[in-house]
Amino acid sequence: MAPVRESTYFPPLDKCLDGRHQLFSWRTTYIGLQELKSANTEESLERHLTDSHTLELLRSSLRLPPLTTAQTKATFETKTSAINVVPSAQGRFDIKQIRDDTLWLSTKATVDEVTALRLVILEWQSRPAFLLQNCIWAGDRQTFGESFNGSSFQPTLVAVDPTRGIGQLSDDTTRPESINSEETRRKRLFSIYLEERRYKINTCSYLIRNSHKRHENREKTKSQCSSAIPRWVEELGYDILDAWDVTGVGIDVLRARIRDLEEGCRWFSSDEMHESVAIEWCQSQIMEMVAILDLMLNILAIQGQLPTHDFVHSWFKLMNDYGFFEEFEPPLRDLDDTYGLDLQSLCSLVSLAVLKVPAALEAFKPQGIESDDAGYLQDVDTCCDITETVIHAASECLQVASPAVLAWSLILQRLRERSIAARDEREDRLSMRGAPGIVGSPEGENLEPPLFKNTGSLLRRGSSTGSDTPQHQSFLDHLVDRATSASVDGDAVAYLARAAVDGSHVLNIIATLSTSCYAPSDSDQGVQSNLRIRRILMDLVGAVLGLIDYQPDLVATTLAVLSGNEDYWGLLHHPIVSREINPASMFMEDDMFMTRIFAVALSRFPFEILPFLRLCRALAGLHGAQDSDGMPAIWSKLATTDCLTCVLPAAFTDYQILPDDEESNIISLTADLDMFDHEHTTRSTSYRRLKQPGGSASAHVLNLRQIPRGTTGRVLSGTKPLVVLWRHDYCPLAYLGMLLQSASSIEPSFGSSPQSNALSSEVIAEIIDLLSIILLTSIRGASASEAPLSAFAAAQKILDAANEGLDLGEDILSVIFDIFEKELSRQPKTTEEAPLIIILRCTQFVEALVHVMPDRVWPFLGRSHLLGINNSDSQLGAVIASTEMVSGKYDLLLSCIHLFESLTDDAISHAVIRKSPTKSVTRFAASRSHGTDVSQVVMKKVLLGFQRILLDVYQSISTWNFALIQQRYEINSRLSISFNRLLTCCFGIEGQSDTNQKLTVSLVPAVEQIVKVFVSSAGAETTLTYMITTIQEGVTAAVNTKLRSTLYGIQQTVESLRLAITLLRLNALVGLKPSALEDKMLRHVSLLARCYTSHPIFRQPVIELLTVLVINADVVDGQPASLLGHMGEDAASQFLEVLAMNDEPLCDRDVSVSIWKLLSAAVSKRQQWFAIFVLTGEAPRKLIKRKITESENRDRSPSIFGVALDRLSNIGRLHAQTALAMLEFVTLAADSWPWTLAIAEQHPHFVASITEYISQVETVTNTTQNRSGQAGMEYYKLQMTSYITEILAMYTHHTRQARNISYAKELLPNLTYVTKAAVLPPEYNSSLHSNLRQNFEVRFENCKLRALKRTSLKMPSLGESFYYDLAIANQILHLDSSWTGRDQEGFAAELARANINLSVVEARISLFHSWKLLAVELTKSLGRDWDYQKIMAEVAMDCLRANTQPTLPQAVFERLAQSRADLAFTLLQSLIQEQSTRAEVKSVLLTAWDALRAHGTDLAIALDGDQAPYCRTLLKIICLSLQAHTSSRTVPSSSVERGVTQSEDTRRPMAANPTLPTVLEILKVVVANGFRSLTTLLHDSPGRVFPDDFALLAAILRNSLRIPGLERHSTALLSTFADAQTSRYASTLLSWSDQLATNRDPIYGEMSINFLLEMSSMPALAEALAVEGILNHMSNTNLIKHLRTSRGVGPFDQPVRLYKIWVRGILPLLLNLLHAVGASMAAEISAALNQFLGQLERASATFTYYGKVPTTNEGDLNSAGFISLGMISEAQTLAVISRILDTYRDAGPSAGVVSSEIMEIPWDRSRVKEDVQTWLQTRSVLRERIVPTGEREEAWAKMRPGENRSSRSVNKLEEKVVEDLEQLMTLLGGKDD
Repeated sequence: MAPVRESTYFPPLDKCLDGRHQLFSWRTTYIGLQELKSANTEESLERHLTDSHTLELLRSSLRLPPLTTAQTKATFETKTSAINVVPSAQGRFDIKQIRDDTLWLSTKATVDEVTALRLVILEWQSRPAFLLQNCIWAGDRQTFGESFNGSSFQPTLVAVDPTRGIGQLSDDTTRPESINSEETRRKRLFSIYLEERRYKINTCSYLIRNSHKRHENREKTKSQCSSAIPRWVEELGYDILDAWDVTGVGIDVLRARIRDLEEGCRWFSSDEMHESVAIEWCQSQIMEMVAILDLMLNILAIQGQLPTHDFVHSWFKLMNDYGFFEEFEPPLRDLDDTYGLDLQSLCSLVSLAVLKVPAALEAFKPQGIESDDAGYLQDVDTCCDITETVIHAASECLQVASPAVLAWSLILQRLRERSIAARDEREDRLSMRGAPGIVGSPEGENLEPPLFKNTGSLLRRGSSTGSDTPQHQSFLDHLVDRATSASVDGDAVAYLARAAVDGSHVLNIIATLSTSCYAPSDSDQGVQSNLRIRRILMDLVGAVLGLIDYQPDLVATTLAVLSGNEDYWGLLHHPIVSREINPASMFMEDDMFMTRIFAVALSRFPFEILPFLRLCRALAGLHGAQDSDGMPAIWSKLATTDCLTCVLPAAFTDYQILPDDEESNIISLTADLDMFDHEHTTRSTSYRRLKQPGGSASAHVLNLRQIPRGTTGRVLSGTKPLVVLWRHDYCPLAYLGMLLQSASSIEPSFGSSPQSNALSSEVIAEIIDLLSIILLTSIRGASASEAPLSAFAAAQKILDAANEGLDLGEDILSVIFDIFEKELSRQPKTTEEAPLIIILRCTQFVEALVHVMPDRVWPFLGRSHLLGINNSDSQLGAVIASTEMVSGKYDLLLSCIHLFESLTDDAISHAVIRKSPTKSVTRFAASRSHGTDVSQVVMKKVLLGFQRILLDVYQSISTWNFALIQQRYEINSRLSISFNRLLTCCFGIEGQSDTNQKLTVSLVPAVEQIVKVFVSSAGAETTLTYMITTIQEGVTAAVNTKLRSTLYGIQQTVESLRLAITLLRLNALVGLKPSALEDKMLRHVSLLARCYTSHPIFRQPVIELLTVLVINADVVDGQPASLLGHMGEDAASQFLEVLAMNDEPLCDRDVSVSIWKLLSAAVSKRQQWFAIFVLTGEAPRKLIKRKITESENRDRSPSIFGVALDRLSNIGRLHAQTALAMLEFVTLAADSWPWTLAIAEQHPHFVASITEYISQVETVTNTTQNRSGQAGMEYYKLQMTSYITEILAMYTHHTRQARNISYAKELLPNLTYVTKAAVLPPEYNSSLHSNLRQNFEVRFENCKLRALKRTSLKMPSLGESFYYDLAIANQILHLDSSWTGRDQEGFAAELARANINLSVVEARISLFHSWKLLAVELTKSLGRDWDYQKIMAEVAMDCLRANTQPTLPQAVFERLAQSRADLAFTLLQSLIQEQSTRAEVKSVLLTAWDALRAHGTDLAIALDGDQAPYCRTLLKIICLSLQAHTSSRTVPSSSVERGVTQSEDTRRPMAANPTLPTVLEILKVVVANGFRSLTTLLHDSPGRVFPDDFALLAAILRNSLRIPGLERHSTALLSTFADAQTSRYASTLLSWSDQLATNRDPIYGEMSINFLLEMSSMPALAEALAVEGILNHMSNTNLIKHLRTSRGVGPFDQPVRLYKIWVRGILPLLLNLLHAVGASMAAEISAALNQFLGQLERASATFTYYGKVPTTNEGDLNSAGFISLGMISEAQTLAVISRILDTYRDAGPSAGVVSSEIMEIPWDRSRVKEDVQTWLQTRSVLRERIVPTGEREEAWAKMRPGENRSSRSVNKLEEKVVEDLEQLMTLLGGKDD
């Protein structure tokens, strides 16, 4: 049985108190739902909202809260009992305080104890954020000093008086201990309780509102549904909606809230009751009432059936009792009445929605709603109550009730009509009377008919015949009779209608509700809610059409319902909405609306021009109504029509009355009628040409200019001048174009009557607005239908139609541009307050044109006076200063900001297209060829002109007055967005270092201005201060209950934070010094902390900003600025406790990751104070003052480091991205603060958990060819394993330091995956990258793929934008069809795959480096472990094998190959040191040789480049691997035994060694040929070769020659070295060594001698050297001559290396030659030694004993009685050589020599023997005279002597000296062998 899931609504109390679970408040839930589409919070929200308890609360959100019961008391006692929660007064919480507060809240709020307990826990969990928000901490008064003197800093205090600024608050009321007092805490509980009530209803309303989207989304295209609400939200809304029992539930709660409001707050005593508490109480009741009404309205809008009679009865009784809240006033004077207006609006709307006008009008219709489904209409008493209520409201002229009054009159009229019709049918079975004719048609002479044709007329729309049962009809008759029998003067129905229309002006009320009605606080939903509200109102307007003729009030109301308050910019930025809820779609699909409104307005055009223009404008904004050509549906009405109405000129008589007409009002033209003569005095040149003799024009153009004779028309007005409706075919849009052309040459007047002047400013503005809207709609419709060509084609079709009647050589664009310029020049000069309406509409038109014809817009703006680019003043600035700053309304400024955004978008999206040559442009023609031919110079000037003005605005806007504060917020938001986008697109990708070569070169001048203003230290103070102000305003707005302004203020703050982040990263990117912005943000870090806690939407940008501050502070010299030091210790403590919550309960993954990245930066970027706080949970000062004992309880929260360990203990349950960030934090913490490993060691589960994780990671095959999801899991898995491996490496080091290697042994079996995966070659898909680069650069010839490389302006993260910035690339290239491609397989997808592949490569490389650390650390602990030795050898071979597969780009591969080689060398070195005998160790040689061959075996080439270090490492590996094949006998350290290494017993028969061929190849290629190459390279390029290279070859030679069985291949060796002329090159190197010496150090002489010495260790090679006369070659060199001085060279002479050459080189070489050649070499050896008489004489006296303590002055050491190991080695070698020579001399001819030829060696053996014997007898003196001569000997001098030795030595060096002296005595004959 599956376990029952624990409730997330209120889990066990201990989890809430120890930080394991953060409770969801309803406010957090509601905010999370609002941000659901932009945040990764869906999982946590779904888990919370689908919890059974949460769901039950939502279903009952309109019921009164449950009361206390015995069960709730028992549950409360159980939850708070000691067995579940251990009380601890000194701990983090006080359970007694929690219980007391719970019982208090339960009593005051009249809720059960469990509900109260949850609220108390909510308060406790949010207390750190509350304290941070509301306390004045240490340092705040200095930080906000400039704000404390005024009111610019508005605190977010809830517990204290919100009407006072911080500057007025005393420290007593804002200290943490004061805010934590019982009184303040309980007031906080009071606020939370009220807030939770409101937001629970708001949440329910949100879910129900979105449940309706299920049907809407089916109609949307794929592009339109990109931001759809998750399916589970829709399902949850339906679940709640289905469970509703609306009957009276919400009304009971409303009555309770009204009663509470009337009675006042009774929570606190009069002493405790503060004015702020009373205000909050009253405002909360009103806000909750508004929320309840909003919820009811949503339910009613979604449910289609008529409500029940109980609900309707209860509702209208409530409205009757409180007069529809018509005269509602807040009970307190200081209470804002904003929500009072919302209350009235919602009462009006709910009253109308309750009646369900469309459904009610269809009730009791035979084919309509059945009587059983008639809802409240089935109850006669309810209908009578409604009648009484609305009659009472009508008599009082209650405007709030007027829509319901009118609706009920219509319903009663329809019911009476049905009753009469049915009665007549029963009587005579006649058919129903036909529908009356259309009223208000232009056929009537009276243009303003009375309001009603007949108040008793019947509405026959949709009526039909049929039969009803007598019972049915009897009920209907009874219903009508009762409902209309109210005691009023005259007919009740007519009375209600008149009262609503005449008395309450219901049409105006409907218009007001449409344009300024209530909308919910969530902006996205606000648009759709407004549409639903207007749809309800449109139903009412539609029902009225049968009663009211066409008249201005009706048209104005219809327009208000159609358009609401949405302007051009609203249509531009709001998402496309469903036609189902759009009132415009209802209008166009309803014949009544089109006939009675639109057709009449069209017929009266252009006589009454404004109604038609405004109707077309309202309908043109309807999305989703395009015809087959992609044009809006309204296009057909604008393209052609057959009627128009105009006024005949007074003197015009060329017409005749047609006698056949009965009414004598039909006339016919007897001559052409000029359509413009009677209206305009100025006529276009083209038309004048038409009137001249010989003038010609097309018939279509003539139809636009004049009405031909013979045209018939109807006279609408009998008085002159006559108004005539003509039947004439023409294009209205072309006519409008001609009007605009006429307007461009005359001075329009504003406010004149349209009938008298069709060219008023209002008309001109409406025409341009219509063109803008229809252009915008066609563009958006074309984009939504994924037809790239249709946008331009549709726009061109519209413009062509407007161009038809214009002069030759002109088009509508130039006409509007001329009007724009004329209005710009007129505005600053006029003395009257001229309206800006035309300029605003022209700006909108230009913006719409940017999307389809940017090549016309850029040149126009370049020469326009708007910006004043061509040596003229900017009219934009002048208009803003002279008009908008005076009025406080900044519509033009906002419009220009919108225009600037579109221009920026065009510059970015066409950046590559405009740089491409003709061929590439042709390729782009498939998607959008227009707009490419724009000068970069013009674009730069235009953008720079805009940028300068907007920067001036940003710098000075703080001093402006605003009539609407929302406008300032919007201006700030949009400016910040624009600045940020410019910076990101210019510096976010690498491009060219030269700014003039960047892809976005047109943006560079504008960007430079931004950098100059914000980043420059000079003059930035004012600008940055205002930026801080915008952030502070968001903090204040986030806790403000005025929700409408809150949204704007919050958005402003978010964008300011994002701009600050970009500016700080830019400062670091370009390498500038810390900017003034950085200093400003550091000084206001406490404000940022408050901002973080004030609203969830601020968390992400605030954390990123703090991270950037930490990173930037680390690059400065000296101590970086302390981030939390500016905040203060106590405030920092609260802030870090909030951070430790890790964005719970929302658990936004992006925020969580950002938090851990901030903490990672804090612990690794020298933020010591911050780091200690994070790692320990306490401030450093407290740690210093207090000594922590085990028994001491501390009142502090767990450290964030401990939180990370706890969560990583369940790493398998974490999302990979979150786990990755946490692992990075722990890794950096352990690396920077090693003592944290002790904390990790004490954690019960952490180490075991991560160890288990890497043991269970499965090997995943190459996924770079797969989709991003699978590959994403691969790079996450690899990177997580990398961090874990690094942590384990540091932890292993920690345990080894504690002398505990048990963990290392336990870890070993868990490393199976790591050992293999870490050294695998990264899966670099070379074909993907090469093909992508090739195809991309062919397609976009002037854009290199590397230009899209991401810079550090964005934080690096693995994924689809890891290397190439996909977001910026999409902005630049999205217009090209190949970018998206077919089935989303274009360049964008390829770029994403390339990024994912590079992410996998990066993660694989990171894993290798981590494994390298762990492997080296394990080597130190487990080097002798038999199993680990196998792993070490296999890893070394895997590394070398991987280096033979160069799959990566060269630069990356070279670095990785070097690292692999280093690891292999380290592991192999350890194996050799431990003398491992595993077979795997010997196998390394072949792999290493393969790696060297893959790299290149020619050392002259390999060492003459960047890869020289890698080659040297491979040679070292080969050297060590050769050593593994040598004889197991330990190599003697004595130079005597070293000279005789090839003893005869090693030549015994043995099995063939399979590695010998490889060894011979190595000796040939590496040693012989390599020595020759190195010697030559040293001669040609001394700086490329080093002595260690020769030493390495000598070591390889030495190890090779020691391999058993190699002596059998002496012939091959002789041939190899002979061919390479090794001995000659060695002697040549020796001869150059004095010239190559640095500081008189002949190091290359030593290298050459040592190499010859290694060769001579093999007898065959030694014989070859002798035959070649090596001694003769050596004797002629300058270096050897230095050794022949009469004084000799001692061990303490300079250069010291000469003595080393003598002792370690020449003497052993002579011994090896003598041993290899034998007696025949004796004479030559003796002669060679006699050349060094000075050396031999010095060697004879070297051990002479001196009784006095010698001095250590230079020059005296050789004769002062000091002894070194080199001196003993010298004597040993001379002793052996002299004895061998004496033996040969004594043997004489028997040895095959002439005794006289073997010279005596002038070395006094007996003297040396006596001196050595003396030293051995005086050990204490000997100890004082031993001198170390190298690093190794110095180390021996500090080491203890070996164990188990009966020695009096005090150190290992002395022990070694004594051993060597004893051996010397043996060689001299002083001891037995």
